[in-house]
Amino acid sequence: MTVFTRKVLVVEDDQFMGSLISQALSNAGFETKHVISAVEAKRSIGALDPDIALIDIDLGDGPNGIDLVHMLLRIYPGVKLVILSTLADAKSAGLGALDVPAGVTYLRKSLIHDVNEFISTIELVIGDNNPEIRQDLEVARQFDGVSKVQREILHMMSLGLSNREIASRRKVSLSNIEQRLTEIYKALEIAKSEATVPRVEAILKYLSMTGTAKH
Repeated sequence: MTVFTRKVLVVEDDQFMGSLISQALSNAGFETKHVISAVEAKRSIGALDPDIALIDIDLGDGPNGIDLVHMLLRIYPGVKLVILSTLADAKSAGLGALDVPAGVTYLRKSLIHDVNEFISTIELVIGDNNPEIRQDLEVARQFDGVSKVQREILHMMSLGLSNREIASRRKVSLSNIEQRLTEIYKALEIAKSEATVPRVEAILKYLSMTGTAKH
């Protein structure tokens, strides 16, 4: 009886993370190839003929992971595609949920901390009846009450910008930003308390929701 080895293309520009992902998959019996860019992925995929590709969003200079996913869907429709990112959702990369095509899986890299769960999820995706797993949409639901402008202000707050600097960059008054902050605290259900600082609580909640602490 012929035993087929399933093949995985790992597209990750961070060498350490790419090696970590590849090793976990190799230990589970997959044949893996790690490349660091969309260009290298295009060059390698034909020869490898993978069953599944795990693709980071931020691939440095050149096309990003979403660009690569769209290209692979057109040229290699038989390859299962997984976006694997530290970013909680595509909006955190300046993209929108609609930029992630239907049928493409979106996983957080934090899943790798539990190798067994990570491998089980990959097995589900690669299987005949794979479900559509979209961890990014879980984050989108958390932001249901937060407007686009409020989220932009939250991002600027997370970068350490003062209210005055945020107002200057958005070309609005300081009082406008202060009012926006009141709205943000309400949307995130952050109550005033002597034990907490609402601004800090909002930033921590934003970072937790988006996974952008290092971005």
